[in-house]
Amino acid sequence: MLFWLGLACGGALGALIRYGIQLALSGRLAHTPWATFPLATLLVNVAGSFALAFVVTLSLRGALSSEWRLIIGTGFIGALTTFSTLEWETYLLLRDNDMVRATLSVVANLMLGFVAVLLGRALALAWTAAR
Repeated sequence: MLFWLGLACGGALGALIRYGIQLALSGRLAHTPWATFPLATLLVNVAGSFALAFVVTLSLRGALSSEWRLIIGTGFIGALTTFSTLEWETYLLLRDNDMVRATLSVVANLMLGFVAVLLGRALALAWTAAR
């Protein structure tokens, strides 16, 4: 029962942080050329890619229990990041004939997300090797 509560709390926290980032960035970017670019989605997806790689690598190396891996990875990070939002925002950019921003968003999410995975894994490996 405690595990399920942890999973739910992790998900709630991830969703709240994601929404907070969206609000903060939309206000700051409102009157800039970046107002229509889905920067909040990019940031949470890259950060989530890094964090998930870090958490899973720690778990695989025995530095984090599988229960905590699920609470953090599935609950918190799963609610923080979102592929469906990326897809919808890409559709909106394409609908508005903004091919440049649509392409930039997709490429940036994929490339930066993968680099974040590599960095998260490398950091977790270094951290567990030092212990």
